[in-house]
Amino acid sequence: MALPMPEIHTVTTSDGVALTLTRYRGGAKGPVMIAHGAGVWSGMFTLPTIDEHFADYIVRNGYDAWLLDWRASVKLPLRQFTLDEAAANDFPAAVRYIRDATRSDSIQAVVHCAGSSAFFLALASGLLPEIRCVSCSQIALHYNPPAATQIKCAMHLGEILEKGGVEYLSADEDPAHPAFHALFTTFVNAMYHQCDSPVCHRIFFMYGELYRHEQLNPATHQRLAEQFGKCNITAFRHLAQMVRRGEAAKFDYGAAENLKRYGAATPPSYVAPEHLRIPITFVSGALNQTFLPISTQRTFDWLRSVNDPALYTRHVVPGYGHIDGFMGCNANRDAYPLFLEQLEKCPA
Repeated sequence: MALPMPEIHTVTTSDGVALTLTRYRGGAKGPVMIAHGAGVWSGMFTLPTIDEHFADYIVRNGYDAWLLDWRASVKLPLRQFTLDEAAANDFPAAVRYIRDATRSDSIQAVVHCAGSSAFFLALASGLLPEIRCVSCSQIALHYNPPAATQIKCAMHLGEILEKGGVEYLSADEDPAHPAFHALFTTFVNAMYHQCDSPVCHRIFFMYGELYRHEQLNPATHQRLAEQFGKCNITAFRHLAQMVRRGEAAKFDYGAAENLKRYGAATPPSYVAPEHLRIPITFVSGALNQTFLPISTQRTFDWLRSVNDPALYTRHVVPGYGHIDGFMGCNANRDAYPLFLEQLEKCPA
């Protein structure tokens, strides 16, 4: 089945950030917003190097696919932002635009990694009442990374880099900062030996072991630089704060500024159940070394304890890591059906 020609839409958020929505018109089952993680872009859902990418799969199954490039996208101008800002602005604007364009009362969503995290901050805050169900990939409101990531977060590495004048880390080549990039590349090449790709090694340092090599075909692995790029330090810092806390919370500006912004020395948590009483499926790779599978288990168990347990489903995909559930050469067989299952439960 040939994918329809893409329609490119620009959405401007309430704080003035221009986002991109790429629409592939499918069948009559209604619109689905699909959101990528940090330091990548919506191209992870339209990989030309695998037999059937995720956008193909969604359209083939009768859905109207809307791929969101939110402010973390490497195809948008780099900016510093907290996940609070993305939650308050990007996802409400995108949902509103899709609803208006399709004249739909509600829409469905498939969200991944940091895109899932920011989406759930918006959802838990009551900013997305038009979402009728969600398929969530790898992370939602609780955070359990492997030991190496815990150590980096405990070291406050983001703050150290920021104080040293580093505004971002890049998985791709970075001619703007050749000395730092050369040092960074030498360091990661000494740490990782699964392959001989510096791009791959930088990805693993930045995000943990993001995929299982055996799940990526050679063409995808060779073209990783097309999918990954710069990720701003502020977003890294916010994610690290939530890792240290173990759950989603607003950005920590320090006690004095927190008192001004939040009325308390500690940032408030997003972990509240009232706006999450909708069907949600959680999908984790069994071998995920970015966020361990227990991360979705904790959110799943908590939601089932506070809301109707029948609303929530969870799957663990054997043999898969973090992003290979979308980029893997057999993901259409092993992982995509788990996201589709939730969408099929909530017809338009």
